[in-house]
Amino acid sequence: MPPIPIDDATLLNAWEATTALARPWREVVLLAGVSGEPVDVLARLPIGERDRRLLVMRTAALGERLDCETPCPACGERLEMALESPALACPAVDAGSTSVLEDGGWRVRFRLPTSADLAACLGEPAAGRALLASCVVEAAEGDVRRPPQELPPHLCEELSARMAALDPQADVRLALECPACGHGWQADLDVGAFVLAEVDAHAARLLGEVHGLARAYGWSEADILALSTARRRRYLELAWS
Repeated sequence: MPPIPIDDATLLNAWEATTALARPWREVVLLAGVSGEPVDVLARLPIGERDRRLLVMRTAALGERLDCETPCPACGERLEMALESPALACPAVDAGSTSVLEDGGWRVRFRLPTSADLAACLGEPAAGRALLASCVVEAAEGDVRRPPQELPPHLCEELSARMAALDPQADVRLALECPACGHGWQADLDVGAFVLAEVDAHAARLLGEVHGLARAYGWSEADILALSTARRRRYLELAWS
């Protein structure tokens, strides 16, 4: 079933609430603004589940088509591509679940990273290691319990890979090939950053349309946003003709 459309007034209000925030709180507050769910609940979702919901929100507000571009790392040619948001979506992840990793006498029970974890680790000297440690529920070497900070490097690498496998939506990669030079590579798609950039651009367009129509006709913001996109743009054309 397709998501229920999100109107421009709702999206603009949600966007406004994020403008003074830094990531990852921008993504969380944006979702809260359009869904009505509490920020603290959304902040405890696994990153991939948050991003899956951002894609659903993006589809409801702006449609399924995602226009992207990226430079070829080999020759610098810019590639333009059109993606479909449903094709990028992975299955939902259980926010409350934990998993166990066993290796060489170690047993580690862990959960997936959340936006709250990311925010807490920002600015840490070893942010990646701190993020892993924050997700360890308990760790033991044989019968001896160990703090997460004592996990050996190889186990940290294995734990990171296991997290990525359990939450693939948090690590979206696109297989690309340059039509100019034939170079092939995998590009990371930061879903949160992409959706925020698109919402920023859409909000800027909406504010421009409101400004133009309010100046030309004296209409209120609410009345202007209640119009369809096609009508707003046609009225702007008439006002500028």
